[in-house]
Amino acid sequence: MRIALLSLLFFGFALFPVSQGITIPLRTPAPEEVLSFLAGMGLPPEFKAALSEALTLAFSTGRATTTVTLLLLQDLTAIPAEKAERGLEIIRYAISQGFIVDTGLSGSSMMNEVRKLLALGRSWEEIEYVLSLRLNFLLATRSTLARYGLIQLGKIGPDVPLAPSDRFVLEVAWAVGDFVLWEGGNPGDPRILSFVRERLNRLCGIGVLPAEASKFAATLTPEILQEIVRLVFQPERR
Repeated sequence: MRIALLSLLFFGFALFPVSQGITIPLRTPAPEEVLSFLAGMGLPPEFKAALSEALTLAFSTGRATTTVTLLLLQDLTAIPAEKAERGLEIIRYAISQGFIVDTGLSGSSMMNEVRKLLALGRSWEEIEYVLSLRLNFLLATRSTLARYGLIQLGKIGPDVPLAPSDRFVLEVAWAVGDFVLWEGGNPGDPRILSFVRERLNRLCGIGVLPAEASKFAATLTPEILQEIVRLVFQPERR
């Protein structure tokens, strides 16, 4: 019931074009330009220092792009600083856990999710809630895939070089999240496996994921995906 209510709450997001309000920059900003903009924002100095450190590592390891990060920071200047800080803290924490938070101007991305929902005029409370759910989907996906032996977990952190499994975790988490939030799905819905596999195979077909990831997708089962959803809403089980 809780998942069904969430789906109803956010169903309206699917009715708007993703590109609405999204600005495409003419050039790629340097990391220093992004960090300089962050330094001028009205956020607490200690938070800006922590976020700057996280973003520096994210840029160097490919967990975020300077283009989308700068666009997001610019967007957030239009909302109260305390709200922007709460949202950015979720993203900072995701980076600290070694997750990819931005894949460019399109695709699975916590940063693009915020920009899209801001452009659609959604309340900051809804946006912050969706961000928190996306983080939970990432955490639940990684722990579940590792528990079932589908990925190997080594050192976790923002300075660890990206591995193919990092992008696979991101895309599985995003597909399961999309199914629950936007497709009206629930843990027992038999469509979840075909939905996730189709998404992963399409990403392999356009080169976002390596071709061998389609074989990895074939090892997914309804039980694995249902466990991910359960852990999102029961984080104490992770």
